[in-house]
Amino acid sequence: MRAAIPAAFVLSLSPAALACPVGQKISVDNDTPGSGYSEVKPENWVSHSVEACKGNYRYLSAYVGDGTRKGKASWKPKIATAGMYEVTTSFRASVNRTNDADYVLYDDKGGTQKKSVNQTQGSGCTKVVIGTAYCAVGGSCRLVLDGDDGKSDAADETIFVLKSCDTGADAGPAGPCAGIAAVAAYQVCEETATTCAGVYDDGAGCTAFCAAAGMVCTARFGAGAGCSKEAQNPYPCGANNGHLSNWCECGYPSGSGGSGGSGGTAAGGAPSGGSTASGGEAGVPAGGQAGLSGAGGSGAGWVGTGATLGKEDAGPHASGGTTEDDSGCGCRAAGRGPAGPWLLLLALAAAGRRRRRPRD
Repeated sequence: MRAAIPAAFVLSLSPAALACPVGQKISVDNDTPGSGYSEVKPENWVSHSVEACKGNYRYLSAYVGDGTRKGKASWKPKIATAGMYEVTTSFRASVNRTNDADYVLYDDKGGTQKKSVNQTQGSGCTKVVIGTAYCAVGGSCRLVLDGDDGKSDAADETIFVLKSCDTGADAGPAGPCAGIAAVAAYQVCEETATTCAGVYDDGAGCTAFCAAAGMVCTARFGAGAGCSKEAQNPYPCGANNGHLSNWCECGYPSGSGGSGGSGGTAAGGAPSGGSTASGGEAGVPAGGQAGLSGAGGSGAGWVGTGATLGKEDAGPHASGGTTEDDSGCGCRAAGRGPAGPWLLLLALAAAGRRRRRPRD
């Protein structure tokens, strides 16, 4: 027989307390694939294991890559609980390191914290608390080490420790750029309801960058440190220029997303000249069944006027002068205008029946 659990103990374990694992540690490390570690100019970085804090550490070397000893290291955690996280990074301190390692901590409320660390001070594995940041589920909070001084910055494991939970948080950012923000090597720098702009740091290219948000590349430029657009250096969207970092501008492809164009519909949007029905059903005009009123005017029966509505539309709309039944049987006749000839015959027959009906 199991002993009874004291009532006071049961009461102390509230749902909020159980759902908030304060003290939970999230490790992001170069030795752990998929943990959220990435680099800019990885060819300039070298691995070494002597006096590392975990596995191997990375450092910028003048003997590899382009010899500039410039690059970035980024730690972006996989957040399962929204809240405030204390961020501690580590490196191997030595006389060979930089005396000005520039760290920038980005949170998911738009804030940044900067800290310069002298990596020549100390010896061996050294850990430094950078600050505390708010991180959302699926967000883009991250720590970035900017090796921009031509000296030997070193990077090792970074740990995010949950200090408090955001009990009112939702499942994370749900804006149009959330898919981009969820990729460790991508940064969202500008966002509107229909566009995204930002920087990739892994050589992926703007086509892949924009595709993460279901968009297409509309413009591409060189990128400087952080969210810095080099407008003087434009490139074609699909260029294979070998750059590990570029500025990308993205938008929804024509005919999908947002509002539909004249004489058509967009996926997830309403036909031009009408609004989306309550509930957001794609392509259904407000206040009626799909197909009872089409883009650019009203239609009779199942066939709209002035519109070419594709298969993604809800209901049996016209497409290329023919209609498709929801069941796929093709039972409905095609109309060539506001109403097919068969509708006209039915209307005349109904009128004839009304004339023969005796008055009350």
